[in-house]
Amino acid sequence: MKRFLILFMMAAFVALALTSCKETLPARFDRFVNGVEKRCANFSEDDWKKANEHFGKLVDEYTQNRSSYTVDEQKQIRSAIGKYVGLAAKSGVKTAIDTVNGLIDQIPSLLEGIGNFLKDLGLGTEEE
Repeated sequence: MKRFLILFMMAAFVALALTSCKETLPARFDRFVNGVEKRCANFSEDDWKKANEHFGKLVDEYTQNRSSYTVDEQKQIRSAIGKYVGLAAKSGVKTAIDTVNGLIDQIPSLLEGIGNFLKDLGLGTEEE
């Protein structure tokens, strides 16, 4: 019985450790967008299609569960979305821009993230 209790406790600990290591959506957005930023200079049209598909899945997950995220998490996600939009626009890839344009209608707060990204690049106007 003692051995069973020890094994049960170890299994519970392992299960708890595995579930607590799951990456949050804001962290997945950041990891994805940072990866695109590092590699996008060498992206082919097919690479952009794959990136857009993955980005679309992340955005869908966000829009379906938006109310479950804190204000800070929502801000982090919107910032990552804005950064991706900026990268796609900067790349000049038509398919990337078309995909992003479709997402703008889905997420009204996206414009805030885009504005912040453009300001970070020094392309936005500073309000006085």
